[in-house]
Amino acid sequence: MAKFKTRARALDMLGRQQIAGIPTAINELFKNAHDAYADNVEIDYFRKGKLLVLRDNGIGMTRADFESRWLTLGTESKFTNRKTPPPSRPANKSERAIMGEKGIGRLAIASIGSQVLILTKARRGNYNHKIVAALINWKIFELPGLDLDQVTIPVREFDELPDRGDIEEMKKELIDSLNDLAKNDDITFEEAQSIIQIITELDVSPIELNDYLIGDFSLANDRSGTFFYVSPVDETLNNDIDGAKDSQDATKIEKMLMGFTNTMTPEHPEPQITVAFRDFRGNDNLYYDLLDKEEFFAPEDFEIADHHFQGIFDEFGQFSGTIKVYREKTFDHKVGWNGNNYKETECGPFKLNVAYVQGLQRQSVIDSENYGIITAKGDKYGGLYIYRDNIRILPYGNSDYDFIDVEKNRTKSAKFYFFSYRRMFGVIDIDKKWNANLREKAGREGFIENKAYRQLQDILKNFFVQLAADFFREGSSSGPKAEFWVQKRAERETYYKALERRDQQAKVRKEKFQTTLNKFFDDSKNQKHQKDIAELIQTIERDFSSVAHIEDPEEAGQALINHEIASRKLIDDYRQKIKINPPKGFTISKDTSRDFEAYQIELQKLESGLLQDAADNIDTIVEEYKTLLNIEIDKRKRLEMAVDYISAEAKKAASAKRKEAQEAVVEITSKVKELANDLMIDLDNQIRDVKDRFKNLNVSNEEDFDLVEERKIMEADISRGKDRATQTLERVIRQLQGIYWDKDSNNEFITNDQISDAMAEELEELRERVQADIELSQLGLAVGVIHHEFNSTVKSIRGSLKDLRAWADVNEKLEGVYKNIKVNFEHLDKYLNLFTPLNKRLNRQREFIPSLEIKTFLIDLFKARIERHDIKFKHTKAFGSHKLFGFRSTFYPVFVNIIDNAIHWLNQNDGVEEKVIRLHADDTGIYISNNGPSIPTKDAERIFELGFSRKVNGRGMGLHISKEVLAAENYKIYLDSPREGGNVTFKIESNNS
Repeated sequence: MAKFKTRARALDMLGRQQIAGIPTAINELFKNAHDAYADNVEIDYFRKGKLLVLRDNGIGMTRADFESRWLTLGTESKFTNRKTPPPSRPANKSERAIMGEKGIGRLAIASIGSQVLILTKARRGNYNHKIVAALINWKIFELPGLDLDQVTIPVREFDELPDRGDIEEMKKELIDSLNDLAKNDDITFEEAQSIIQIITELDVSPIELNDYLIGDFSLANDRSGTFFYVSPVDETLNNDIDGAKDSQDATKIEKMLMGFTNTMTPEHPEPQITVAFRDFRGNDNLYYDLLDKEEFFAPEDFEIADHHFQGIFDEFGQFSGTIKVYREKTFDHKVGWNGNNYKETECGPFKLNVAYVQGLQRQSVIDSENYGIITAKGDKYGGLYIYRDNIRILPYGNSDYDFIDVEKNRTKSAKFYFFSYRRMFGVIDIDKKWNANLREKAGREGFIENKAYRQLQDILKNFFVQLAADFFREGSSSGPKAEFWVQKRAERETYYKALERRDQQAKVRKEKFQTTLNKFFDDSKNQKHQKDIAELIQTIERDFSSVAHIEDPEEAGQALINHEIASRKLIDDYRQKIKINPPKGFTISKDTSRDFEAYQIELQKLESGLLQDAADNIDTIVEEYKTLLNIEIDKRKRLEMAVDYISAEAKKAASAKRKEAQEAVVEITSKVKELANDLMIDLDNQIRDVKDRFKNLNVSNEEDFDLVEERKIMEADISRGKDRATQTLERVIRQLQGIYWDKDSNNEFITNDQISDAMAEELEELRERVQADIELSQLGLAVGVIHHEFNSTVKSIRGSLKDLRAWADVNEKLEGVYKNIKVNFEHLDKYLNLFTPLNKRLNRQREFIPSLEIKTFLIDLFKARIERHDIKFKHTKAFGSHKLFGFRSTFYPVFVNIIDNAIHWLNQNDGVEEKVIRLHADDTGIYISNNGPSIPTKDAERIFELGFSRKVNGRGMGLHISKEVLAAENYKIYLDSPREGGNVTFKIESNNS
C-alpha cells in the first residue's frame, strides 16, 4: 500500500512562502495571542542585535499541547471534535471567537526570521505547568530532499526562565542533529555549516532579557503565556518599518497593524486584547512606539467629521440607517440592493459605521487645526476596515487595496462618485455566527473570493455609489436630499473665501504693524531718535539765525513768530512720524501686544523727555533772540497764531477723515445697490427659465403627466432663487445694522469696531491662556503620577548603594565601581532633592528660613554646573544674616528657577572676564544679581508672563509660576535696577515692607 510522504520543504511552503509578508505574519501571531486569551501581546525589536521578542500573557501551552497541537500541521487545535479536547479557557474570561482556522498560522513566524526560540508556560486550573522551551531553525525546512520526520526540534522543560547555558545545550542538540544529517549524506556539509553558523550566532538569555524588557510579562509563579525570540530577523522588516525615505505615507507595518482591534468608532466594544510594537534602533534604550494609538483614528474623530453614516445591512443586503450631513442634519435612509433578487445573501447581515471628511477645508465645517490633524490621519490610515468579532481582517483598511472600487470610480469622475479612501474612515462589523461564509485565505490576503465575498463587495459598491447620488452630487442625477449638502457646501465656500480675504488683509496689516514696531525698537537701540531730534534742533537753530539779519524790529518779531510755528511743526511732524497707531481690523499675538505696550512706554519717555526738551528749547531760542535784537513780541499775537496753527491742523485732519468716511458711504451704497440689482436679475432669469419650460411640457397624455410633481419641481427652482436673494440681502442688512457708536461717561465715542477689536484680543488671550493652562495641568498630572515612583525608586537605590558599599569594603575590584556609581547618583540625587520641599506641602508649616540655608541648597544643586561654567557664586554679609518667613516649598523653587536662568544666560555671555551671581539683602528684601546679558526694557514686565521666553525652546513658565506662588504668600518678585557689578537684578520683597 502506497502512502504520502511529507518533505520538510512543505513546512516552508505552508509558512514563509504562504504569508504575504512580515506585517501579515505579525498580525497572524497577534491573532494567535487573542485565541490564547491573552490580554496583552507586545513586540520588542532590537535592530542592532537583529532580535525580535514577541510576548503574550495568554493561557500558554503544556508540553503535550506544544507537541500534539503546535508542532502538528493542520490541527483542529482551536476546534472541538470527538478526538480532540476543547481548548482551555480561563474561568474568569468570557468565550472568544477563534480567529485561526487552518492550523498553519503559527508557521507565519518563519517569515520574520530564520530561527526562533519558543518559551511557553501553561496554567490549568490551580496547577502550574513547567516552562516548555523549543528551538527551531526554519532554514532546515528549506533544504531539498529532507523528510519532515528527519528534522530535530530540541524541546526542554524548566522551572524558571532558562539562562544562556540552557540555551547553549539546546543549540548543541540542534547542531549535532545537523552534523548527523551531513554524515548520513541527507544534506551536504556546506548546507549544514551554513545553518550551524546561524545557530551559533544566536545569543539569547531569556532570564536576563526579561528583566530588561518593558511590560508586565512573566512566566513565574501563577503566570502563564508564550514568548518568541526570533533571531536573526529578516532585514526586510527594517524596510517595512521605515518605509520610503521622506514619504508621508504610512509604512507597511503601520498600514497592516494599526487598528488591530476596533477602537475608532463611538461606543466600540471593549478590546479583548491590546498590542504594542517597540522599535529599539540603537543601544541607548530609546524606542519608537510603532503602534501609538494616538496616531490612529479615535471616537473623537467621528464626532468632528463632516459626515457620518451608520446602519445595518440585513440578510437581503438592504441598508437601513442614518446619514448625518455636515454634523447638522440627520436623515433616516435606506439603500436597496437587488443583486440577489431579494433572496437571503450568502454573506449574511453586517453593520457599517463610517465617517467622512470633505476633501477641501473650505468645504468643511471642521476647524483648521483639527482638519489638519484628521486629514493627516486620513492620508496615512484612511480606508474602510473590516472587523470580525472586533479583530481586524487584513488587508481591508489599507487604502492601496481598493476592494470596492472607490478609487477606481473616483478616477472616472470625482464629482459623480464623490468618495475617496483617504477622506474616509470607518468599519464593517461582521462575526463568525452570522458571516461564517466569509472565510480568509490561507495567506491572510483577504477573503476567499467565493459567492459570499462577491456579494459583500457588490452590496458595498452599490451602497457608496447610491449614497453619493442621494446626498453628495449636484445636477439632474442627484437626489432631493442632496440639496442640503449643496447649499451647506456653498455656504462654507463663501464663508471661507470671505475669511481668507479678511485674513489676507489682516496679514498684510499685521506684517506692516510688526515691521514698524521692529523699526522703532531698532532705532531706539541705535539711538537714532536722539540723533534725529538733535538734528531737528540744529535745523531749528539754523532757521532762527536768519532773524539776526532783519533790521526792522516789527518784521524781525513777525519772523520769530513764524519760525516758532514752523519749528513746532517740525517737532510735531517728527512726533507723528514715530507714532504707531493701535491695531485696527486685525488681532495681534500676545508677544506683539507686549511689544506695543513697551513701545507706548518708550514713546511716552520720548514725549516727556527729548521731544519736550526740544519744544522747551524753542521758547528759550525765542527769548534769546528777543534779548539779542532788543525787540518786543505781542504775547497775545504769539498765542493766537499758535492756536490758529493747531486749529488749522486739527481741521485739516478731521476734514480728511470726513471725506474718507463720505467716500466709504458712497462706495458701500453703490455696492449694495449693485448687489440687490444683480440678485433681482438672477431671480428674474430663474423665473423666465421655469416659465420657458412650459413649452416643452407634454400634457396631452394625462396618464404620463404628473401635475403635482412638475409643480413641486418648478416651485423648488423659483424658491431656490428667492432664498438666495433674500438670504444674501438679509446678511448685508445685518452688517449695515451692526454699525454702532455711542458716547461713554467721558464723552468719548465708542464704536462697534472697538468692541470687536477688544473681543478679538480677549479671545486671543483666552486661547493662549487655555493652551498654557493645559500644559501646566499636564505637567502637574505628570509630577503627580511619578511622585510616588520617584520616592520609592530613590529609596531603593540608596539602599542598594549601602549594600554595594559592604561588598566594596571586602573586594578592592568593586571599590572603583562603587565610587563611580555613588558620585553620579549623589549628583542626580541633588536634583531629586528638589522635590523634597515640594512633597512636604501636605503637612507643611511656615517658618523663618535662614538665607544661607537657601544658598547651601542652591550650591548642592548647581555645584557641578557652576564649576563647569566657571561662575562665582557670592553673597554679602547682609544676605548671610537675613531670614525669610514662609514655606520652604514656596521659596526654594523660586530661587532654583532664577539661579538656573542666571547660569544659562551667563553661559551665553563669553565676553565677561568673571561670571558672577551675587546674593544681597536689606530691610526691604533680597536681591539676586548676575552680570550676564541685560534684559531689554521692553521685556521687563513680559518675562513674568506665561509663555514668554527668550531661551531657545523655552516654555516661559518658570518666572510666571514664581510670581504666582510668591503672590499667594504675600510676596512679590520684579526686575529691579541693576546693582553695582551686575547687569540683571531680581528683587523679592514682602508686600508688607
